[in-house]
Amino acid sequence: MDDNLENKLQNYLQLYWLRPENALLAAFKSKIIEKYSFSKPSLDISCGDGLFMFLHLGGSFDFDFDYFKNTNAENFSHDSFIDIYDLFNEEYEVPIKTQATNNIDYGTDWKKSLLDKSEKVGIYDKLIEHDNNQKPFPLQDDFFKIIHSNSIYWIKKPETLLSEIHRMLSGEGIALLEVMTPHHFSTFEKISPHLSNKAIEILDRKRRDTMPGLKNYLEWKEIILGQGFEIVEVQNIYPEKFVIDIWNIGLRPISHLLIQMVTKMSLEERKKIKKEWVEIFFELFKPLLNLNTNYSFEKSPYLLFVIKKK
Repeated sequence: MDDNLENKLQNYLQLYWLRPENALLAAFKSKIIEKYSFSKPSLDISCGDGLFMFLHLGGSFDFDFDYFKNTNAENFSHDSFIDIYDLFNEEYEVPIKTQATNNIDYGTDWKKSLLDKSEKVGIYDKLIEHDNNQKPFPLQDDFFKIIHSNSIYWIKKPETLLSEIHRMLSGEGIALLEVMTPHHFSTFEKISPHLSNKAIEILDRKRRDTMPGLKNYLEWKEIILGQGFEIVEVQNIYPEKFVIDIWNIGLRPISHLLIQMVTKMSLEERKKIKKEWVEIFFELFKPLLNLNTNYSFEKSPYLLFVIKKK
């Protein structure tokens, strides 16, 4: 058993406890990129609220803190879809137990509310509001030693973002690209014959509509090489494909209700329930940390491409 990976799972479960499937994914993501140092100057494209990266870089939060402290869950329904995390209020605070071992020079995102949350984490030296569909980024050429992006598949033309990464990356730098493929939603192909259209809509929550840039492994490879990059390494992020079934269903359909329920609890009651909740899901997920990858890149739902300029 990898003690480091167990610690990652524990930390991400404490953060994402009401969405434990997110914690499992985050642990695998953090593990797969941990051998790459965020050397300065560094850039994190689509940094979001900064919470994942803070934990990845060795930080920790007070147990009372979690991802669900500042949401718009009460206004969500499956008939009226909104991003419940696209919210920031001035009372939002991030109680830090242990500081991260490293800071990142720049973080970008297209949602100001997430950048405001990220500022509270304090892991980025400078935050920039920017839409990845637009170019150029307000950053200089041939500058960064490392660029990380988890969002290239969210945009209509991935080439737009790739060309900007190529422009901003230094000659000796590397870029870490997390990319999803159409296999990421293979769960729905398996269960659609057995469920109603409404049930599939509840499970999907418009995710497929918001990911227009999904490509398979060979398509990603062609696009990346076509933008003047050399591929240093490719890895599967999930050890087993069935992990994607856990993520595709999970507690997503009822998460807005769970958030509202725990928000009404006293701090002590919430803490007590959270402690047992985390312990249960840790025991459920811990055996999955020992899985070995047994499928090809062509069948992969989620890939890490490590690339550099030719």
